[in-house]
Amino acid sequence: MRTGISADTEDRVPWPRPQTSFVHRPGDDSEAQVRGDQSQATRLAFILALLCGTAAAATYYVDPAGSNANDGLSPATPWRTLLKVGISTLQPGDSILFKRDGVWNEWLTPPSSGAAGNLIKFDAYGNGRPPEFTGYYATAASQWTNAAGHVWQITLSTTQAISQLKFVRFGTIWGNSQTAQSALGNDRDWYYDSTNQILYVYSSGGNPVQSFGSVTPLILSGQSLININGVSYIEVQHIKLDRYDGYGVQVQGGSDHIWLANMMADSQVPNATVPIGFYIHPSGTPGDIHIFNSDAHRNYVGYRFDGSATAVELKSCRAYAK
Repeated sequence: MRTGISADTEDRVPWPRPQTSFVHRPGDDSEAQVRGDQSQATRLAFILALLCGTAAAATYYVDPAGSNANDGLSPATPWRTLLKVGISTLQPGDSILFKRDGVWNEWLTPPSSGAAGNLIKFDAYGNGRPPEFTGYYATAASQWTNAAGHVWQITLSTTQAISQLKFVRFGTIWGNSQTAQSALGNDRDWYYDSTNQILYVYSSGGNPVQSFGSVTPLILSGQSLININGVSYIEVQHIKLDRYDGYGVQVQGGSDHIWLANMMADSQVPNATVPIGFYIHPSGTPGDIHIFNSDAHRNYVGYRFDGSATAVELKSCRAYAK
């Protein structure tokens, strides 16, 4: 693992994609045997596809300016939210592509498993910066209203409910959480009503955005921005993750055959022993988990591995500014 200054992960050495028809037999290193098994497996898969009428793999597009009422099957008719992806049934071989320069205040939970030789892939499309999943919720002065005296309020509007809030930043300074609206008495005090998703802050100088320069709640408290839980044969790459107080990527449950590549996990949140950039702790004894060409920085821990996995590969990755 190297340390250093961050570079665009997309300009680094291309990662080695998994073999689509790989057959592993302990103790058998015969290349000819592997190639022969691959050919036989390919022929059998073709025959089974003909007999069973296997549906062709689909490519779905996701754009913050799209609509979940769309079919998602072209850049002109994209889905809008990560939640839509997470509640859909995907098939082995499907690809889900997120628009570059797109920003989502959500987390992604892959809902289905792929299969050997037919991964479910999550990637980017278009031109621009990598798709961004973030807890950073920018507020505008026009969104705040005066509740009473020096107390101001805003209703946080999000796709996925905000069950808790742990951090609110006022300009460059973290605010002070209070347990009730009535306890607000000093600048940068804040209270969150999770039932109604209303954030209250104390600002003696009037509108809090005008007074402090910016007010930014981190709205995905305790979440994993990508939560791979109990699914296998998944590939994720070219995604930027930032401003989270839990996990950038978490692999848990009975997950195996996972490829994560060309990603950035950047937290910037002071939350004790988390955040963690990539947290790999699946159940059982998985032996096929890979992280390539990825950066994790400004986390408490960049990469953490727990559990009884027999093989986890970490290659050409960096962690710094912990």
